[in-house]
Amino acid sequence: MIKIGLNGFGRIGRAITRIVLKSVDCQLNVINELDPDIGNATYLLNYDSIYGRFSEKISADEQRNALICNGGVIPVYSFANTEHVPWERHDIDVLIDATGVKANVLAAHRLIERGIPKIVITHSPDEVDTTIILGVNENEYDPKKHHVISSSICDASAIAPVLFEINKLWEIENCFVTTLHPWLSYQNLLDGSVSSVSSPGHYWKDYSLGRSSIMNLIPKDTTAAKATLKVLTELKGKIDAISFRVPTSIVSASDMTILVKNKTSTEEVNSHFKRLSEEKEDIFELIEECLVSIDHQGTNKSAIIDAVRTKVLNERMIKMVVWYDNEWGYSNKVVDIARLITKKSGDNHG
Repeated sequence: MIKIGLNGFGRIGRAITRIVLKSVDCQLNVINELDPDIGNATYLLNYDSIYGRFSEKISADEQRNALICNGGVIPVYSFANTEHVPWERHDIDVLIDATGVKANVLAAHRLIERGIPKIVITHSPDEVDTTIILGVNENEYDPKKHHVISSSICDASAIAPVLFEINKLWEIENCFVTTLHPWLSYQNLLDGSVSSVSSPGHYWKDYSLGRSSIMNLIPKDTTAAKATLKVLTELKGKIDAISFRVPTSIVSASDMTILVKNKTSTEEVNSHFKRLSEEKEDIFELIEECLVSIDHQGTNKSAIIDAVRTKVLNERMIKMVVWYDNEWGYSNKVVDIARLITKKSGDNHG
Protein backbone atom coordinates (compact mmCIF):
# COMPACT_ATOMS: atom_id res chain seq x y z
CA MET A 1 0.00 0.00 0.00
CA ILE A 2 1.16 3.53 -0.80
CA LYS A 3 0.89 5.52 2.41
CA ILE A 4 -0.19 9.10 1.75
CA GLY A 5 -0.24 12.26 3.83
CA LEU A 6 -2.40 15.18 2.72
CA ASN A 7 -1.90 18.88 3.40
CA GLY A 8 -5.01 20.90 2.50
CA PHE A 9 -8.65 19.80 2.45
CA GLY A 10 -10.22 22.08 -0.17
CA ARG A 11 -11.75 21.03 -3.47
CA ILE A 12 -8.66 19.15 -4.69
CA GLY A 13 -7.78 17.79 -1.25
CA ARG A 14 -11.24 16.31 -0.75
CA ALA A 15 -11.28 14.83 -4.27
CA ILE A 16 -7.91 13.21 -3.57
CA THR A 17 -9.27 11.89 -0.27
CA ARG A 18 -12.23 10.23 -1.99
CA ILE A 19 -9.99 8.73 -4.67
CA VAL A 20 -7.49 7.35 -2.15
CA LEU A 21 -10.17 5.95 0.18
CA LYS A 22 -11.74 4.08 -2.74
CA SER A 23 -8.43 2.77 -4.12
CA VAL A 24 -7.03 -0.71 -3.52
CA ASP A 25 -3.37 0.31 -3.49
CA CYS A 26 -3.31 3.55 -1.48
CA GLN A 27 -4.16 4.51 2.06
CA LEU A 28 -4.53 7.92 3.66
CA ASN A 29 -2.56 8.05 6.91
CA VAL A 30 -2.84 11.70 7.97
CA ILE A 31 -4.42 15.04 7.00
CA ASN A 32 -3.51 18.62 7.88
CA GLU A 33 -6.26 21.22 7.37
CA LEU A 34 -6.39 24.80 8.65
CA ASP A 35 -10.03 24.58 9.76
CA PRO A 36 -10.03 22.72 13.11
CA ASP A 37 -13.73 21.74 12.87
CA ILE A 38 -13.46 17.98 12.33
CA GLY A 39 -17.25 17.72 12.09
CA ASN A 40 -17.31 20.13 9.16
CA ALA A 41 -14.48 18.27 7.40
CA THR A 42 -16.45 15.03 7.78
CA TYR A 43 -19.62 16.64 6.47
CA LEU A 44 -17.87 18.05 3.38
CA LEU A 45 -16.36 14.66 2.60
CA ASN A 46 -19.68 12.84 2.95
CA TYR A 47 -21.72 15.34 0.94
CA ASP A 48 -20.48 17.14 -2.15
CA SER A 49 -22.60 19.46 -4.29
CA ILE A 50 -20.85 18.35 -7.48
CA TYR A 51 -19.91 14.72 -6.92
CA GLY A 52 -22.77 13.74 -4.62
CA ARG A 53 -22.75 11.57 -1.53
CA PHE A 54 -19.58 9.63 -0.86
CA SER A 55 -20.11 5.89 -1.18
CA GLU A 56 -18.04 5.26 1.97
CA LYS A 57 -19.56 6.56 5.18
CA ILE A 58 -17.15 8.84 7.03
CA SER A 59 -17.62 9.72 10.69
CA ALA A 60 -15.81 12.10 13.01
CA ASP A 61 -13.96 11.06 16.15
CA GLU A 62 -13.78 14.40 17.94
CA GLN A 63 -11.95 12.97 20.93
CA ARG A 64 -9.06 11.78 18.77
CA ASN A 65 -9.60 14.53 16.16
CA ALA A 66 -9.76 12.00 13.38
CA LEU A 67 -11.84 10.77 10.46
CA ILE A 68 -13.13 7.21 10.67
CA CYS A 69 -13.61 5.24 7.44
CA ASN A 70 -14.33 1.50 7.39
CA GLY A 71 -12.83 1.19 10.84
CA GLY A 72 -9.65 3.00 9.86
CA VAL A 73 -8.55 6.06 11.79
CA ILE A 74 -7.12 9.08 9.91
CA PRO A 75 -5.66 11.69 12.29
CA VAL A 76 -6.38 15.31 11.34
CA TYR A 77 -4.15 18.21 12.40
CA SER A 78 -4.79 21.93 12.04
CA PHE A 79 -1.39 23.60 11.82
CA ALA A 80 -0.92 26.78 9.81
CA ASN A 81 2.74 25.89 9.43
CA THR A 82 3.07 22.55 7.64
CA GLU A 83 6.44 22.01 9.32
CA HIS A 84 4.69 21.74 12.68
CA VAL A 85 2.79 18.63 11.58
CA PRO A 86 4.39 15.40 12.89
CA TRP A 87 4.33 13.77 9.45
CA GLU A 88 7.08 11.31 10.38
CA ARG A 89 4.90 9.83 13.10
CA HIS A 90 2.48 8.55 10.46
CA ASP A 91 4.90 6.59 8.25
CA ILE A 92 4.02 8.18 4.91
CA ASP A 93 5.59 7.40 1.54
CA VAL A 94 4.44 10.59 -0.13
CA LEU A 95 2.97 13.88 1.07
CA ILE A 96 0.52 15.62 -1.25
CA ASP A 97 0.36 19.37 -0.68
CA ALA A 98 -2.98 20.60 -2.05
CA THR A 99 -2.92 24.06 -0.48
CA GLY A 100 -1.58 26.17 -3.35
CA VAL A 101 0.46 28.15 -0.79
CA LYS A 102 3.99 29.17 -1.80
CA ALA A 103 5.29 29.01 1.78
CA ASN A 104 4.38 25.34 1.83
CA VAL A 105 6.40 24.75 -1.34
CA LEU A 106 9.46 26.25 0.30
CA ALA A 107 8.78 24.26 3.46
CA ALA A 108 8.56 21.07 1.40
CA HIS A 109 12.31 21.06 0.82
CA ARG A 110 12.92 21.28 4.56
CA LEU A 111 10.47 18.43 5.14
CA ILE A 112 12.48 16.32 2.70
CA GLU A 113 15.54 17.01 4.83
CA ARG A 114 13.53 15.79 7.83
CA GLY A 115 12.98 12.47 6.13
CA ILE A 116 9.67 12.74 4.24
CA PRO A 117 10.45 10.61 1.14
CA LYS A 118 8.56 12.51 -1.59
CA ILE A 119 6.23 15.53 -1.81
CA VAL A 120 3.78 16.30 -4.63
CA ILE A 121 2.70 19.94 -5.09
CA THR A 122 -0.69 20.39 -6.78
CA HIS A 123 0.10 23.56 -8.69
CA SER A 124 2.98 24.85 -10.81
CA PRO A 125 5.53 26.79 -8.76
CA ASP A 126 9.12 27.27 -9.86
CA GLU A 127 10.63 26.14 -6.54
CA VAL A 128 10.36 22.39 -7.18
CA ASP A 129 12.79 19.71 -8.30
CA THR A 130 10.74 18.82 -11.37
CA THR A 131 7.27 18.97 -12.90
CA ILE A 132 5.58 15.80 -14.09
CA ILE A 133 2.65 15.67 -16.51
CA LEU A 134 1.58 12.13 -17.27
CA GLY A 135 1.61 11.34 -20.96
CA VAL A 136 4.49 13.75 -21.53
CA ASN A 137 7.57 13.45 -19.34
CA GLU A 138 7.02 10.86 -16.61
CA ASN A 139 9.97 8.86 -17.95
CA GLU A 140 12.28 11.73 -17.00
CA TYR A 141 11.55 11.27 -13.29
CA ASP A 142 14.75 10.53 -11.38
CA PRO A 143 14.09 9.24 -7.84
CA LYS A 144 17.63 10.18 -6.77
CA LYS A 145 17.22 13.87 -7.74
CA HIS A 146 13.50 14.63 -7.74
CA HIS A 147 11.93 14.84 -4.30
CA VAL A 148 9.60 17.86 -4.42
CA ILE A 149 7.52 17.32 -7.54
CA SER A 150 4.87 19.53 -9.12
CA SER A 151 1.85 17.78 -10.67
CA SER A 152 1.29 21.02 -12.64
CA ILE A 153 -2.20 22.54 -13.04
CA CYS A 154 -5.41 21.07 -14.43
CA ASP A 155 -5.18 22.94 -17.77
CA ALA A 156 -1.60 21.91 -18.50
CA SER A 157 -2.31 18.36 -17.34
CA ALA A 158 -4.89 18.17 -20.15
CA ILE A 159 -3.36 20.16 -23.00
CA ALA A 160 0.30 19.15 -22.66
CA PRO A 161 -0.26 15.46 -23.57
CA VAL A 162 -2.27 16.55 -26.64
CA LEU A 163 0.39 19.02 -27.79
CA PHE A 164 3.14 16.49 -27.09
CA GLU A 165 1.53 13.97 -29.43
CA ILE A 166 0.78 16.53 -32.15
CA ASN A 167 4.29 17.95 -32.03
CA LYS A 168 5.82 14.49 -32.26
CA LEU A 169 3.90 13.64 -35.43
CA TRP A 170 3.30 16.93 -37.23
CA GLU A 171 5.73 19.46 -35.59
CA ILE A 172 4.05 22.50 -34.08
CA GLU A 173 5.02 25.90 -35.47
CA ASN A 174 2.60 27.98 -33.38
CA CYS A 175 -0.26 27.31 -30.99
CA PHE A 176 -2.83 29.42 -29.19
CA VAL A 177 -5.06 28.01 -26.47
CA THR A 178 -8.22 29.46 -24.96
CA THR A 179 -9.18 27.71 -21.74
CA LEU A 180 -12.76 27.79 -20.45
CA HIS A 181 -12.57 27.29 -16.71
CA PRO A 182 -15.48 27.01 -14.24
CA TRP A 183 -15.74 29.55 -11.46
CA LEU A 184 -13.49 29.15 -8.44
CA SER A 185 -14.28 29.74 -4.78
CA TYR A 186 -12.34 32.99 -4.56
CA GLN A 187 -14.49 34.76 -7.14
CA ASN A 188 -17.29 37.19 -6.26
CA LEU A 189 -20.94 36.17 -6.46
CA LEU A 190 -21.90 39.84 -6.89
CA ASP A 191 -19.95 42.66 -8.51
CA GLY A 192 -17.24 44.03 -6.26
CA SER A 193 -13.81 45.60 -6.39
CA VAL A 194 -10.94 43.45 -7.53
CA SER A 195 -9.52 43.81 -4.02
CA SER A 196 -12.62 42.07 -2.65
CA VAL A 197 -11.76 38.82 -4.47
CA SER A 198 -11.05 36.19 -1.83
CA SER A 199 -7.57 35.21 -2.98
CA PRO A 200 -5.04 36.52 -0.45
CA GLY A 201 -1.93 38.03 -1.98
CA HIS A 202 -3.28 38.14 -5.51
CA TYR A 203 -1.64 40.60 -7.88
CA TRP A 204 -4.53 41.26 -10.26
CA LYS A 205 -5.22 44.77 -11.49
CA ASP A 206 -7.98 43.90 -13.97
CA TYR A 207 -11.22 45.29 -12.54
CA SER A 208 -13.28 42.72 -14.45
CA LEU A 209 -12.01 39.99 -12.14
CA GLY A 210 -14.16 41.46 -9.37
CA ARG A 211 -17.36 41.03 -11.38
CA SER A 212 -20.10 38.48 -10.67
CA SER A 213 -18.86 34.96 -11.44
CA ILE A 214 -22.37 33.52 -11.86
CA MET A 215 -23.48 36.01 -14.52
CA ASN A 216 -20.46 36.57 -16.74
CA LEU A 217 -17.83 35.14 -19.00
CA ILE A 218 -14.75 36.81 -17.51
CA PRO A 219 -11.54 37.01 -19.57
CA LYS A 220 -8.42 36.30 -17.52
CA ASP A 221 -4.71 35.76 -18.01
CA THR A 222 -3.67 32.15 -17.45
CA THR A 223 -0.51 30.29 -16.52
CA ALA A 224 -1.52 27.35 -18.73
CA ALA A 225 1.11 28.09 -21.39
CA LYS A 226 3.88 28.70 -18.85
CA ALA A 227 3.00 25.50 -17.02
CA THR A 228 2.97 23.53 -20.27
CA LEU A 229 6.41 24.83 -21.25
CA LYS A 230 7.89 23.33 -18.10
CA VAL A 231 7.43 19.88 -19.63
CA LEU A 232 7.47 20.85 -23.34
CA THR A 233 10.44 23.18 -23.55
CA GLU A 234 10.66 22.57 -27.30
CA LEU A 235 7.53 24.73 -27.71
CA LYS A 236 9.14 27.82 -26.20
CA GLY A 237 8.14 30.86 -28.24
CA LYS A 238 5.46 28.84 -30.03
CA ILE A 239 2.59 28.73 -27.52
CA ASP A 240 0.44 31.24 -25.67
CA ALA A 241 -2.95 31.16 -23.97
CA ILE A 242 -5.78 33.14 -22.45
CA SER A 243 -8.62 31.99 -20.23
CA PHE A 244 -12.27 32.70 -19.58
CA ARG A 245 -13.89 32.09 -16.21
CA VAL A 246 -17.30 30.68 -17.15
CA PRO A 247 -20.49 30.48 -15.04
CA THR A 248 -20.49 26.69 -14.65
CA SER A 249 -19.49 24.60 -11.64
CA ILE A 250 -17.29 21.88 -13.14
CA VAL A 251 -15.52 20.58 -16.28
CA SER A 252 -13.12 22.72 -18.27
CA ALA A 253 -12.44 22.88 -21.98
CA SER A 254 -9.49 24.06 -24.00
CA ASP A 255 -10.03 25.41 -27.51
CA MET A 256 -6.73 24.97 -29.35
CA THR A 257 -5.62 26.41 -32.68
CA ILE A 258 -2.38 24.78 -33.81
CA LEU A 259 -0.29 25.54 -36.88
CA VAL A 260 1.83 22.53 -37.84
CA LYS A 261 4.71 22.07 -40.26
CA ASN A 262 3.67 18.71 -41.71
CA LYS A 263 0.44 18.35 -43.63
CA THR A 264 -2.48 16.46 -42.11
CA SER A 265 -6.26 16.14 -42.23
CA THR A 266 -9.22 16.06 -39.86
CA GLU A 267 -9.54 12.32 -40.36
CA GLU A 268 -5.86 11.72 -39.70
CA VAL A 269 -5.86 13.75 -36.48
CA ASN A 270 -8.94 11.99 -35.12
CA SER A 271 -7.65 8.58 -36.15
CA HIS A 272 -4.38 9.22 -34.36
CA PHE A 273 -6.08 10.17 -31.13
CA LYS A 274 -8.47 7.25 -31.44
CA ARG A 275 -5.44 4.95 -31.45
CA LEU A 276 -3.97 6.82 -28.51
CA SER A 277 -7.22 6.43 -26.56
CA GLU A 278 -6.65 2.67 -26.83
CA GLU A 279 -2.88 2.66 -26.31
CA LYS A 280 -2.87 5.28 -23.52
CA GLU A 281 -6.38 4.88 -22.16
CA ASP A 282 -5.47 6.33 -18.77
CA ILE A 283 -4.59 9.64 -20.51
CA PHE A 284 -6.80 10.01 -23.58
CA GLU A 285 -10.39 9.46 -24.59
CA LEU A 286 -11.88 10.31 -27.99
CA ILE A 287 -15.60 10.99 -28.25
CA GLU A 288 -17.55 11.02 -31.49
CA GLU A 289 -20.90 12.20 -30.11
CA CYS A 290 -22.15 15.76 -29.66
CA LEU A 291 -21.72 16.11 -25.90
CA VAL A 292 -21.62 19.05 -23.49
CA SER A 293 -19.41 19.84 -20.54
CA ILE A 294 -21.45 18.13 -17.81
CA ASP A 295 -21.25 14.84 -19.73
CA HIS A 296 -17.56 14.70 -18.78
CA GLN A 297 -18.05 15.23 -15.06
CA GLY A 298 -16.22 12.57 -13.06
CA THR A 299 -13.86 11.44 -15.82
CA ASN A 300 -10.45 10.24 -14.69
CA LYS A 301 -8.87 10.89 -18.11
CA SER A 302 -6.37 13.69 -18.64
CA ALA A 303 -7.85 14.80 -21.96
CA ILE A 304 -11.05 13.99 -23.82
CA ILE A 305 -10.73 14.78 -27.52
CA ASP A 306 -13.97 16.06 -29.06
CA ALA A 307 -13.72 14.46 -32.50
CA VAL A 308 -16.87 16.25 -33.70
CA ARG A 309 -15.12 19.61 -33.23
CA THR A 310 -11.76 18.69 -34.77
CA LYS A 311 -11.09 20.60 -37.98
CA VAL A 312 -8.06 21.05 -40.20
CA LEU A 313 -7.75 24.14 -42.40
CA ASN A 314 -5.45 24.17 -45.44
CA GLU A 315 -3.82 20.92 -44.25
CA ARG A 316 -1.73 22.67 -41.60
CA MET A 317 -3.98 24.50 -39.14
CA ILE A 318 -5.60 22.20 -36.57
CA LYS A 319 -8.57 23.23 -34.43
CA MET A 320 -9.26 20.98 -31.45
CA VAL A 321 -11.51 21.02 -28.40
CA VAL A 322 -10.29 19.13 -25.33
CA TRP A 323 -12.51 18.48 -22.30
CA TYR A 324 -11.31 17.65 -18.77
CA ASP A 325 -12.75 17.53 -15.29
CA ASN A 326 -10.64 20.19 -13.62
CA GLU A 327 -11.15 18.67 -10.16
CA TRP A 328 -11.76 14.93 -10.39
CA GLY A 329 -9.72 14.24 -13.53
CA TYR A 330 -6.81 16.32 -12.29
CA SER A 331 -6.92 14.79 -8.79
CA ASN A 332 -6.76 11.31 -10.30
CA LYS A 333 -3.58 12.31 -12.10
CA VAL A 334 -2.11 13.65 -8.84
CA VAL A 335 -2.71 10.27 -7.21
CA ASP A 336 -1.29 8.51 -10.30
CA ILE A 337 1.87 10.62 -9.96
CA ALA A 338 2.10 9.59 -6.30
CA ARG A 339 1.89 5.97 -7.48
CA LEU A 340 4.55 6.55 -10.13
CA ILE A 341 7.15 8.18 -7.91
CA THR A 342 6.58 5.74 -5.07
CA LYS A 343 6.99 2.73 -7.35
CA LYS A 344 10.07 4.10 -9.09
CA SER A 345 11.62 5.11 -5.77
CA GLY A 346 10.99 1.58 -4.52
CA ASP A 347 12.45 0.08 -7.69
CA ASN A 348 15.50 2.31 -7.28
CA HIS A 349 16.08 1.10 -3.73
CA GLY A 350 15.26 -2.49 -4.63
